Amino acid sequence: MIMKIKNIYTLFLFVAIQSAFSQDFAVKNQNKVMGTLNPSFYGFGDSSKAGAIYSTEGYNEGSKIETRFGFANHFFADNDFSLAFDVNSTKISQLGFSINEAKLHYIYNTRLSYEWTFNPSISVGYGNSRLDYSSLVFEDQINVLTGYIAEVSRDPVNIDNKINYLDVGAAAVVHNNRNLFFGLSIKHINRPETSFNSQASNKKDMLMSFQTGYEKDINQYGQSAFLPENSYLYLYNSFTKQGTKSRLDLYQELILGNISFGINEHFNKYDGFSVSQIGTSLSIFIEEIEVGANYSFDMGSKKTVGASYTSFELYLTFDFNPFKKNRRGNNSRFYDMQ
Repeated sequence: MIMKIKNIYTLFLFVAIQSAFSQDFAVKNQNKVMGTLNPSFYGFGDSSKAGAIYSTEGYNEGSKIETRFGFANHFFADNDFSLAFDVNSTKISQLGFSINEAKLHYIYNTRLSYEWTFNPSISVGYGNSRLDYSSLVFEDQINVLTGYIAEVSRDPVNIDNKINYLDVGAAAVVHNNRNLFFGLSIKHINRPETSFNSQASNKKDMLMSFQTGYEKDINQYGQSAFLPENSYLYLYNSFTKQGTKSRLDLYQELILGNISFGINEHFNKYDGFSVSQIGTSLSIFIEEIEVGANYSFDMGSKKTVGASYTSFELYLTFDFNPFKKNRRGNNSRFYDMQ
């Protein structure tokens, strides 16, 4: 019985946090790969990068939500624009549900002044969702006297098992060359149809998100005897809303030379149901490469089912900037702009 409640709670969390956001991918290390929420960040700092994320969330037993995400972006200096491509695959194996998406992003770079830069972007993508009926259990398959579950249901299923759709979005980022940025992104402008039932419509609501970030040099001129020469405090926040769903993400990160420590908080609301999560992160910089992990847990699920709902995420990014090796341990996000 507890296992069934956990599976239901896992599915409900996925619906509330992932599917409720119309199948958008929400990483826990959002402050590290900001392009997942706002594609204009792929053009931040005129950078060319590539990276990958793997995450798994759920209980030790029961259904697991697995997500794989990859991206690559390149800045064309002669034409002042960037192109980015990303792919996302999310699935719940035991429930037979999966989402696959691929998107292309165009990001333009224009100077507003000596200090401030504006990066607008447009995105076009293709999505595919699948539902495997054989992984689901219907009422007529269960024998309430013996507990036996039949392999096949006699109930008719009047829904498709696959959906294909096009998706369009737009975004913008404005930042200075020292320590501050603001971002705004709008996804699903065309409101693609995502219903598995051909007789009922379920169009995606438009998703709007606002992001802010601030970085402070906490050892300017290397005056501290206790901190590495290149030490920064980085704060990143985002607020996302879609229909009746909303999400607030808060990040506090301490960068000490080639090591980064962070904590993050996530607050989700969906039609009166709320989920709060807290996480910790750790990463290391090895010249052009950053590799890290984030572990977070839900602060409410233990009261509901007697166990904590947790997530674990690994990520790897590679910076193609030819001058990255010459930074000498300076991993400020604004280093290349100064």
